[in-house]
Amino acid sequence: MLSKINRLTKELDIKNVFSNKKSLFGNSIIVNFIQTNNTEPRFAFVVSSKTFKKAVDRNYYKRILRSIVRECLPNISKNFDFVIVIKNKIKDYKFEEVKQECLNLFKKIK
Repeated sequence: MLSKINRLTKELDIKNVFSNKKSLFGNSIIVNFIQTNNTEPRFAFVVSSKTFKKAVDRNYYKRILRSIVRECLPNISKNFDFVIVIKNKIKDYKFEEVKQECLNLFKKIK
């Protein structure tokens, strides 16, 4: 689980990211981000019910990405808000491939 200071929880903040976003596209995820004045990066994860019908599957992939982000947190720029959208293709990739894709996308943001 991400610590509370690294979570983007308010609906207004998430809508702000979507309305002013810059996006990076990967094979299995989309990283939407904006620059803010925060001292820590904040994250939200979005999985559509069209992407995965079962809530179990949606929660599973969110847990995977949370663990990846938690490992990469020291290498991520501090003053950004991120909304990570999970694509249906994520089920075709292994954990290490998704992790590498996340790392590559976060490196492009710097």
